Amino acid sequence: MSKFQENIKHLIPRPKTPVVKPPMYRSIYTESVRRTYKSNNNCHRTMGYAEVELDPPSQFLKKHTRKETRPVIVEINKTRCCARKSIQRPCEGSATNVSKKLPTKTRKNIRQTNIIDVIKRVPPLPKHRVQDTRNGHVIVLNEAGLEPTYVSKKNYGKTPAYIVKMYKEKEMAQLMETERKRAVKPPFRYLPESERNEMLNGLKSNWAELHKEFLLLPMLTDTVPKMKRKTMLEKQLNDLEKDIDLLERNPSIYVCQDA
Repeated sequence: MSKFQENIKHLIPRPKTPVVKPPMYRSIYTESVRRTYKSNNNCHRTMGYAEVELDPPSQFLKKHTRKETRPVIVEINKTRCCARKSIQRPCEGSATNVSKKLPTKTRKNIRQTNIIDVIKRVPPLPKHRVQDTRNGHVIVLNEAGLEPTYVSKKNYGKTPAYIVKMYKEKEMAQLMETERKRAVKPPFRYLPESERNEMLNGLKSNWAELHKEFLLLPMLTDTVPKMKRKTMLEKQLNDLEKDIDLLERNPSIYVCQDA
């Protein structure tokens, strides 16, 4: 419908139905929780501004005017302790009275020992330093890895021992393998020309006999035995043709020793 066509359905305004919302959910414990919160709100309020009259600025804190609270010292009855010690103390003439010598304190002259250590100490070698900028930046070559210290080692330029050992083990393994191959009988032998021709003539005669049998097959192969016979002859002919071709193309042939 186009916008220029008039429709009488929308001439009379329709009343809008008010949307009735469901009541908001309220817990049954709302009032009790609020009451408990208000009752315990100020039960732990112990800090705040001190309501104490402040001293005037003229009465500032002076030396030795603070009240010091010293710890309480409990008096011990010394008579009982002395009596116990007198009971436990052995007599002078008893066997248990062993004269113990107290260790004598030796006074060590630390200054003299330090002087001797400094005299005996080997002076350190000067470090090889290089200044690389005009502002005075100095590099210690040994610490920076720029000084060739590896060249001055004893084993520099020599083959490591583990590589020499590895080469020796490889050479020994190769020698053992060659000796084993020499000891073992060769598995193949060369096929002479006469034997090769004899084998080729035999294969050709077998192929001619099979070909003759294949030609004597009936023209119509309507049974399963006839079909099997024909496929078997075809396979045998193909195998013989491959063997004949192999012998004709390769004049030198090696065969297994057991054959």
